[in-house]
Amino acid sequence: MIYECGGPSVRTAVNNQLEKNLKNSITSVKSDGDIKSKRIYFIYWQVESQIDLIKKSLENLISIAMQKAHDDNYRTIAFPAIGCGHYNYSLQLVAQTMVNKAHQEQILHKISVSFIIQSTKKDLFNYFDKQISLLNQSTSMDFISTTIQNSLIQIEKGDITKQKVNYIFIYNFY
Repeated sequence: MIYECGGPSVRTAVNNQLEKNLKNSITSVKSDGDIKSKRIYFIYWQVESQIDLIKKSLENLISIAMQKAHDDNYRTIAFPAIGCGHYNYSLQLVAQTMVNKAHQEQILHKISVSFIIQSTKKDLFNYFDKQISLLNQSTSMDFISTTIQNSLIQIEKGDITKQKVNYIFIYNFY
């Protein structure tokens, strides 16, 4: 969906990254399409099969994205639930790992984080809800958030292309 909504600049950036096999780089693209965020980060992500390696890979991804947003002086970022589609990672593992790592990075960088879960993924939304609940949160039916040291961490049901944030995070895999 990001590729269709982002316009030609997004597709070109992804194709260039794939062609150059830029596994250790971050590509930052300004959308010329229907995406409301200011920029989109494309970061290589290593797909793993062992639980410890999955956790480490997800944590590394969150850390890199949030460090980049901090370095670029942005205060908001949105992530999709990574690995819950084609890779069939444990929903609980993904939610726990992403929320906990975002929380740690949030303390360091003071960046508000959104996890955007597709509206049809109610079970996944519930796992994220449970993890954020452990961080002393306030809830509603489609939106959950908590404030931690002047930064916001939230999950919501919706469309990531409609998020008004500084950056949307997207991962590439090879």
